[in-house]
Amino acid sequence: MRYDVHQIKTPEDLHRCPLFFVDRFNWGGDYRPATSGRLGFLPERGFLLEMKCQEADPCRTFTKDNDPVYLDSAMEAFFCFTPEEPKPVYLNFEMNANGAMLACCGANRRERVPFSSVMREGLSCQAQIREQDWSVRLMLPLSLITAVHPGLIPGSGSAFTCNFYKIKESEGRTHFASFTPIPVPEPDFHLPEYFARARILPQTAGSVPGRG
Repeated sequence: MRYDVHQIKTPEDLHRCPLFFVDRFNWGGDYRPATSGRLGFLPERGFLLEMKCQEADPCRTFTKDNDPVYLDSAMEAFFCFTPEEPKPVYLNFEMNANGAMLACCGANRRERVPFSSVMREGLSCQAQIREQDWSVRLMLPLSLITAVHPGLIPGSGSAFTCNFYKIKESEGRTHFASFTPIPVPEPDFHLPEYFARARILPQTAGSVPGRG
């Protein structure tokens, strides 16, 4: 699968970017809240992500960053900016409806390291709860990507891989959904080999034909 990332001039232009849908319930389950999102690139600033879930009164127990928000109702985004490496490092951002965010990097589930307070500068997560749905907005600054990958500065034409998820791992409305298919027998999002291919398009979203 592939997702083309449009360049945008301001955060208000994010609505011009194409929707993706987190609708692969690879491991079954009856509870399947509709989840979608948009990802845009702000040149010289970073990536802006918004995800929305059609879920009323989402479970939201945790309130602090790096809490295990995947036990709540959470939406997640994983990015790998060096997919060609034999053991690529990827970044994961897991967010609940309180705006609490678990943010780490590493090569697999067991080797993850939380970002330091210095690295988190410019990284932000905002959540909004409405009557029938909730959303999160994540700002991923270029400074964080460069801190993980010295010398790497994504820009026009850059390719990377990514995946997006909806999860609640604790009992009661437990569910696991992804953007791409993950053909393994047990729930596992930490598999960069199943991330989608992504590329930053050279033009801004406003200049794409057919997009107002």
